[in-house]
Amino acid sequence: MASSPRVAAPTVLPSLAGPVAHVGPVLAAVLLVLRGTINRLNRWLMVPALGAGLGRWVATPVGGYLLLLRTRGRTSGLVREAPLSYLIADGSIWVLAGFGAATNWYRNLLADPAAEVTLPTRRLRCRAEDVAEPEVRRHIAPRLVRATGIPGALIGCNPWTAADDVVLRQLEGVPLIRLSPVGGPVEAGPDDPGGRAWIWRQSVVALAALALVRALGRLGRPRGQPGARQPGGRQPGGRQPGLAQPAG
Repeated sequence: MASSPRVAAPTVLPSLAGPVAHVGPVLAAVLLVLRGTINRLNRWLMVPALGAGLGRWVATPVGGYLLLLRTRGRTSGLVREAPLSYLIADGSIWVLAGFGAATNWYRNLLADPAAEVTLPTRRLRCRAEDVAEPEVRRHIAPRLVRATGIPGALIGCNPWTAADDVVLRQLEGVPLIRLSPVGGPVEAGPDDPGGRAWIWRQSVVALAALALVRALGRLGRPRGQPGARQPGGRQPGGRQPGLAQPAG
């Protein structure tokens, strides 16, 4: 796809593609350094958490909503897993290959479009399709970026204040994937982007965290400190507070 003349020239970091080509060399270099860290974080934290069904407890409009995508490795034949931001619209699940055509899970889907998707409250078998139609991208891509929360700003602009055309320009070279459930159209639930289940779930998380902090505070409180009052208001040595002891 030809680049718009208003788009900044791609950086000189060939191992990064997609929107990173439009954010400038400094942020692109930071993302290149962090890419390995993000992959390790996904492998050891997010993939197990999402696989265990904890996605509903971490989903918020601020941090975004995540699904777990399972594909078949194009060379190894092994199951590969990737946590991804997503949007449910028009009966399908939509994701973006954020690192462009070199994104590993995207290349796996090109070789075998069969996939399994774990949403916060359900698991679906899907068939993937690379969607390049401009009108579909215009309809879906900006909404998808805005559903990712703060990470959406990594496309190089503020997606919540930028016009759709600006967002689409930043997404040039980023594949848009439709994941169509084999069992028929899917609708967004209360734990998916646009839902409000996060309000009560995060309230529960906050209350549980507060209770844990208070419990740890009680456990860590030292007992029997010198000078501490004894039951009944007595101080160590049997003295009553405020009463002088007789001499001799």
